[in-house]
Amino acid sequence: MTGKEPLTPPTRRKLNDDEWLQFWRHGSVTTFERRGNSNYDGEIRDFWERQFAALTPRARVVDLATGNGAVALLAAEYSAKHQLNLAVDGLDKAEIQPGNDLQEAEAARKWLAGIRFRGGAPNESTGLESECADLVTSQYGFEYGDPAASAREAVRIIKPGGRIALITHHANSAVVREAREGLEQYRLCLAQEQLLTRARRVVDAMATAESEFEKRMLKHDAKTENLRRKLNAAVARVQQQAGQFNDPGNGIGFVLKGLQGVFAPQLQPAERRAVIRRLREASDAYCRRMEDLLAATPDTGGFDRLLGSLRSAGIVVEGWFPLIYREEVLMGWAVAGNKPADQDAGAME
Repeated sequence: MTGKEPLTPPTRRKLNDDEWLQFWRHGSVTTFERRGNSNYDGEIRDFWERQFAALTPRARVVDLATGNGAVALLAAEYSAKHQLNLAVDGLDKAEIQPGNDLQEAEAARKWLAGIRFRGGAPNESTGLESECADLVTSQYGFEYGDPAASAREAVRIIKPGGRIALITHHANSAVVREAREGLEQYRLCLAQEQLLTRARRVVDAMATAESEFEKRMLKHDAKTENLRRKLNAAVARVQQQAGQFNDPGNGIGFVLKGLQGVFAPQLQPAERRAVIRRLREASDAYCRRMEDLLAATPDTGGFDRLLGSLRSAGIVVEGWFPLIYREEVLMGWAVAGNKPADQDAGAME
């Protein structure tokens, strides 16, 4: 981190269904692209496999806010390896299509074939029949909706004696720290140093030169050269600050590489403007996603309220603990509970 005060979570503006759809269409199975692994592993995989191990053959698993199906894929893989023949549903409010969108879709084809994905199914209203699920799961998804309504819906669809298991964001987790740092980097590049605005001014100035002679003479044009100097100085200031971040490639690297593309030789002004526009759109989409993540992340009081919502809905919360990845990286809160066998949906408080 940079040593600066953490960003204050913004007023919540939830991503709409189309924004979530575009996010999942970027192709990664997990919430964040991870080098070297296409899906969750280590202690995260271990947590989920412990939940699957308690299931009997032909049990039904319902994964809420599934996205591109990270947990659903783990369930399908576990089912095949242990011959459980589980029925796995992956539900999401966005109109997801993991079979088309996953970068790893071909490699995961045998697992995808065993999952019923359905979009237009928010946590609070799945559209499933009552008491149909043996296990309800969700990773980095339950907290994005209304936890109280989501808890009531989960209890409605869980069979008596069935279970629920969640991994949620943690305010001090690596995921949240990465989101804060990413926002800092984009705000440095786009708001503080205005790199894309400065690049557009240079492009517009260059566009006034039509002939080859005029293009060669641009270096003698005081206005254009002044705009170039200001852009280069802003880039230099960003580069000087890059070392303050754990992963400068998270935002700074993306923007600076994009700027190189803006000024690639032989591009026409309209093409340069299009590159800037795509950079702006991608950057804005990332910032909206990270702002939503920070706003959804429960603080200590918020996590206590989430547990209270589960209990009020009728879940017996068996335990919760910080989930540590590879014995050193905090990734979130893990929660497990059950719906008592003598309790049905009509008896919920």
